[in-house]
Amino acid sequence: MPFRPPALCAILALSGLAAPALAQDVFTDGVRISDVNPTSADLYVEDDSVVRGHTCIGEVCNLAESFDVGYILKLNTSSPSIFFDDDSGFSGSTPSNDWRIRVNDPEPFTEGGLNRFSIEDITAATIPFTIAAGAPENAFWMTSAGNIGLGTLLPQDRIHAVGTFGPSVRFEQTGNGLVPAQTWRLIGQSSFNIADTTAGTTPFRLERAAPTNALYIADTGNVGFGTATPDAPFEVSDDATFSYFRITAEQAAVNQSVDITFTGGPLGTGELRYNVVDGDGPEMKLNANGDMEIDGTLTTGGPTCAGGCDAVFDSNFKRLSVAEHAALMWKNGHLPAVGTTRPGAPMNVAEKIGGILNELEHAHIYIAELEARDRAREAENARLGDRVARLEAMLAQVDGMLDHPVSPPTD
Repeated sequence: MPFRPPALCAILALSGLAAPALAQDVFTDGVRISDVNPTSADLYVEDDSVVRGHTCIGEVCNLAESFDVGYILKLNTSSPSIFFDDDSGFSGSTPSNDWRIRVNDPEPFTEGGLNRFSIEDITAATIPFTIAAGAPENAFWMTSAGNIGLGTLLPQDRIHAVGTFGPSVRFEQTGNGLVPAQTWRLIGQSSFNIADTTAGTTPFRLERAAPTNALYIADTGNVGFGTATPDAPFEVSDDATFSYFRITAEQAAVNQSVDITFTGGPLGTGELRYNVVDGDGPEMKLNANGDMEIDGTLTTGGPTCAGGCDAVFDSNFKRLSVAEHAALMWKNGHLPAVGTTRPGAPMNVAEKIGGILNELEHAHIYIAELEARDRAREAENARLGDRVARLEAMLAQVDGMLDHPVSPPTD
């Protein structure tokens, strides 16, 4: 179909009146073209046309139209727009969407009308691009290198956002019933923040001038603090003779923090320290030799006392006799409740102490039993001693009688 935009109709009106004008015709006083049929074009040109001056298109244009040197084409109408009607794709084999450049809405402000410049996809019934009236200088700028500036005409990166206070990028998920609505913001202020706008929290904040590799996540998933080569899932590194991290419980009544510290130590071979931050130094030290120092008491909840420990005092406890216990001890080569303890071999201190306690309680019970037995024997011996003494006295009397016989009485 022939392309008949209104602009060309008005432009080509300069070429002649109702009758064809010759190429060499010159009109020095202007030309007006019109007819009595408003449904058809007043001017139809099938060849190239050239207009060297300004052009006004629209029903508001008039013979006294003024022009500015800053533009060559002027649309003067109540709803200015340019329509691109592509009829090349009726078969669907080639791109053929229709488009429109749209300026302002015909509706009044009370009905939602907007002052705007938009590019409208007529076929898809969408408006993918809009500039609202009053947009600030350099609101959007694309350089010849493809860098995009938001608020700047000198973007230094692929996307460069500039603002007087807190330039930010918002990510908003509106939700569809299957996923909830959620909004996040990346904010660049004196610190770089990731804000959860929906929850009203800022879970991540990076202060300016933070050192290189303050936080580093390697491709292995290892996290480094102060290092770009974390060799463990969680590594803290400092360019100093010691490094530590702190755990804090803000609502603790006293001593809200504890430091886990690694330092060279007095031996220079490395020492781990556990320090409740209360001003009195570390509560525990462990050096590279495995030596541990605890500034306090040690209470363990390790293995239970296999031998019974205090249960040996129960009346229903089946306790070995002294002879049975001794026989088992000599047979196995160790105290039954303590177990084997080889030179240089590691030992479970809690388990050993429990076994030693059990054997100590057995020993005290055996001592008490032996002492009771000794007292019984002492009492028996005393009783027997008294009996022997009486017998000896009786024997002495008998011996005396034999030495000095008594004469029988005479009649």
